[in-house]
Amino acid sequence: MVGTEYDVIVIGGGPSGSSVSTRLAQRGHRTLLLEKEHFPRFHIGESLLPCSMPLIEALGAMPRLEAANFLPKYGAEFVTADGWLRRRYAFAEGLVPGPSSAYEVDRSEFDKLLLENATAHGVEVRQGQQVVRFELDRALGVSVVARAENGSEATFNAQMLVDASGQSSLLAGRLGLREMDAELKNFAVFSHFEGAERYAGDEEGDISVVLVPGGWWWVIPLRGNRTSVGLVMPSRNLRGQKPDDAYFAARIAATPFLKKRLIGATQLAPVRSVTDYSYVSRKLAGDRFVLVGDAAAFIDPVFSTGVYLGMVGAFRAAEAVSSALEAKRFDRAQFLAYEREVAKNVATYRRFVKGFYTPEFVEVLMAPSDWLSLRAAITSLLAGFGVAHFEVSWRVQVFRALARANKNLKLVPRIFARQPTA
Repeated sequence: MVGTEYDVIVIGGGPSGSSVSTRLAQRGHRTLLLEKEHFPRFHIGESLLPCSMPLIEALGAMPRLEAANFLPKYGAEFVTADGWLRRRYAFAEGLVPGPSSAYEVDRSEFDKLLLENATAHGVEVRQGQQVVRFELDRALGVSVVARAENGSEATFNAQMLVDASGQSSLLAGRLGLREMDAELKNFAVFSHFEGAERYAGDEEGDISVVLVPGGWWWVIPLRGNRTSVGLVMPSRNLRGQKPDDAYFAARIAATPFLKKRLIGATQLAPVRSVTDYSYVSRKLAGDRFVLVGDAAAFIDPVFSTGVYLGMVGAFRAAEAVSSALEAKRFDRAQFLAYEREVAKNVATYRRFVKGFYTPEFVEVLMAPSDWLSLRAAITSLLAGFGVAHFEVSWRVQVFRALARANKNLKLVPRIFARQPTA
């Protein structure tokens, strides 16, 4: 390995990769970002959380975000499959002060503007470059081989490697670090529609989480009269069926609330699907490398935490990597604090997500109480302020205890007995 052209090489140009590279460049580090695709490219996960707004501001990307004219999002609602019960959580009513809105974004455009923002801050961005090999040498540094679309290969050297390659999780896969979550062995099937029914006023941009036994639908209004619609269910519920267009249409027809929302709507593309996508890496860092965003862990998207957790992890990773560069120490011990914080953040939401897949939990969620300000605490959690806020975390523990008690004590009305089966 001859010299180091860069301080850091980042693999992947999604929100996590763009964020970590921008923060490193803001700190004066020579940063190369390698992205195998060309942006814009399709990606699911359109619903942002209010807590992401200060991060976007710190990246210097807020002017680009506001210019994109995405649909504002002021809250989230949970609704039964037949529409008989709705519960809205307005972000402005949360326990923790902070932004009261976010956006429903077209991820192809959102990810592109963050990548362009990284370039504007001095990051060297190379698209159409797929990383095929890498070497991590504790003493000498990092070597990465990237293959261009014409088949040619180039080698790049640096002091540190950041894997932000998303669910493909290059390093975790090659190093055998990924562990699937057996309790969240789910699949998702989804598409976009034009002309779906919408709410009015501040509720127009609300994400609707539609409850069906064992799973849920997302309904995310987007700019331009388009709506993202997707179903998440345990993989066992497929029972040998393929999650294709016919399956998707049948499930919509079996969900009255959704069927009504989509009367007169036009499906814009064939359905897409993903399976077995909840996982965590046993290690999030090692000698001369860190994992960020979905490359580190991915949990079920019911609370729209993916972009936020990826970005806040990217900010912490940038701090840790910058400190390592300044100290010229690149062993795993330098990144343990980062690893602990990210693992704690992911675990907080994973526990809440796992509760969501039990009827007793959902029933308490649909009958929110102002006792001990529980409703406000859950609102803050849904806005993304669920970590590093003790006033939220202890109330969430109380909420989870009430949900467990509800299984046998019937603290709130049962709702799933009258729901259609998905």
